[in-house]
Amino acid sequence: MASKNVYSRKISRAEAQKDFIFILKNKLSFFPELGEKFELSENDLTRDVTVNSYPCTCRGPDRPHEHYFISWEGLEAGDKIEITRDSEGKYNLHVQYKFITELLD
Repeated sequence: MASKNVYSRKISRAEAQKDFIFILKNKLSFFPELGEKFELSENDLTRDVTVNSYPCTCRGPDRPHEHYFISWEGLEAGDKIEITRDSEGKYNLHVQYKFITELLD
């Protein structure tokens, strides 16, 4: 079930290597404006973060565009993340770590 108050994805190898969470363009409205600081909390850890962008030509030089991301260290490829926004506008990160999921299988 999709919700307007949840953003989720599986962390890619590139995200894990470069310490970021990729934000899909069609989900930008879930977050504060580009470059605006907000708090993102995971358990007892709260960090000030921003949604940033970088130019890209992965579709070819005649189709330049932007990619959007939040910097966040410590994620591994295959981790599943869920960012929720509560009724007070607070953002919380929930991580289902891949290595824990593999141990439980």
